[in-house]
Amino acid sequence: MRKGVTLAMRKKEPSGIETVDTSYFVTPENIERLRKAKEAKKVQIDYNTPIHKNTPVETAASNGDSQFGTVGCVAVDCHGNLAAGTSTGGLVNKMVGRIGDTPVIGAGNYVNSYSAVSATGKGKSIIRATVARDVAALMEYKGLSLKDAADYVIEKCVPKGDAGLVAVSATGEVTMSFNTSETKTK
Repeated sequence: MRKGVTLAMRKKEPSGIETVDTSYFVTPENIERLRKAKEAKKVQIDYNTPIHKNTPVETAASNGDSQFGTVGCVAVDCHGNLAAGTSTGGLVNKMVGRIGDTPVIGAGNYVNSYSAVSATGKGKSIIRATVARDVAALMEYKGLSLKDAADYVIEKCVPKGDAGLVAVSATGEVTMSFNTSETKTK
């Protein structure tokens, strides 16, 4: 079991929620998906249709567009307190030790007194552009509205097809900005 998981499990309060060994999450379907990804020598977004050896190199699924798996949320309460959450769908057959944008504060997720932002897309682009933090910084230092800040970051700071975000301001303004063809806004 990973060190962080073990520490979290030791410190948790009794909640009545059943805990299970991490092997519970290893399913025959996941093992088969990993086998096929390794055989094809490809990395794939988890929860997509499995890839095959003969998949063309440049498809919507291989270039980062038309992929899904990450879920983002933002919230503001009646006092202007903000929160953001981002959960990645993950990668199958990723390089050992790879860290994506989701856990990098300021890249895939950021909250300050101006806004809460959750971003998704190609992790390298999101990390390089510090997408979530830059939205908040443009509001704080340039006085931009949430929508203008989000649109600027997505249109000017990350390559087309690489990112999307959902954000809320402390005053309740909500925006979704993306430069991908398949970002879902439900």
